Amino acid sequence: MASVCLQVCVLCGEGADATSEAAGRRLYRALREACREASGIDVRAVDCLAVCDRPVTLVFRSDSPGRWSYLVGGADPRKDPADILAAARAVAASEHGVPAMAERPPFFRDGVIARLPPARRLKSDRNG
Repeated sequence: MASVCLQVCVLCGEGADATSEAAGRRLYRALREACREASGIDVRAVDCLAVCDRPVTLVFRSDSPGRWSYLVGGADPRKDPADILAAARAVAASEHGVPAMAERPPFFRDGVIARLPPARRLKSDRNG
C-alpha cells in the first residue's frame, strides 16, 4: 500500500475573533493526534490552498508515481477526522490513487473540488 500525505489548510475557517483558532488548524491538530500511531499517513500544515469559499480544505496526495491527488473542501474538524483517515487509507490502497465510490465517505464525495493528475503523465495522455 502506498503512503498518503494529507495537507491541511490551517488558515481555513478563521475564528470569529482574534482569540479563536481557525477550523483548519483544529482539523490539522486532530489529524496529527489521530495519526501518531498510524503508519502510511503523513499530515502536514499548509498556510493557504486558496479555496476560501470551501473551508476547511485539504489535499490527499501520494508520493508514488502515477497516482492521482484530490483537493477536498468543506471538512468539519468536529465530525470528519475518522472519515478523513478512512478516505486516506482508501486513496493509499487504490491502484492509481482513485478509491472506489463505495470507499469514499460522504464528506469526500460531497467535497471534491478537483482530482489532480499524477505529476508523471499517464500512458493514455501521451498521444494528446
